[in-house]
Amino acid sequence: MSTLLVYAAPREGESVVGRHPEVLGLGVGKLAAAISLTQALARARPEAVLSFGIAGAYPSRHLRAGLRELALLEVCVVSHEWLADEGVEAPEGFRDLATMGLGEVGPWLADGDRSDRLVELLGCARVVGATVSTVSGVESISQAYAARTGAQVETMEGAALAAVCRRFGVPFAQLRVISNYTGDRSRSGWDLEAALAKLAEVMGRVLASGVLG
Repeated sequence: MSTLLVYAAPREGESVVGRHPEVLGLGVGKLAAAISLTQALARARPEAVLSFGIAGAYPSRHLRAGLRELALLEVCVVSHEWLADEGVEAPEGFRDLATMGLGEVGPWLADGDRSDRLVELLGCARVVGATVSTVSGVESISQAYAARTGAQVETMEGAALAAVCRRFGVPFAQLRVISNYTGDRSRSGWDLEAALAKLAEVMGRVLASGVLG
């Protein structure tokens, strides 16, 4: 079985469906993505899983010192992800599941070799991601997620998919195109159509390259 290509929202997968033998729409969010991918891997074990889609980027004002703000429509490969909002918001501050001894929050690692191939092919950045249930459309949440995880991009599925792949022993990689900035919506620069067009272009290059094996 070849590399399984997975995406969350239907529009993210439009340009790839029918062009690769193994493509799966997962649904949006950690729960839908984890269930769909678990069912798929239980049926058949692919050579690897590549998740592709759009993502929000944390603006420079929210990033940890030394990290670069990604540009709108920039392509990136996510090296690892953290679960950003699994825990409890207490008066003394946020406590994640790991701090409370109740579970893991990361890092959930992507496969280094496959990530390297994508970075080399596309000449793109390698970044850290934060997986969230509540997307950060206000300043305070965006700042908290970015500070908490050291991430540059925000997704709703990445860590869950990496966790499922680790459980099944299947290499995982993740490719994203930046569609917007997180935080204050009036400064988000949302351009969904351009981001989807860029994603289609990039996935065309990936499919034509043979990098998936």
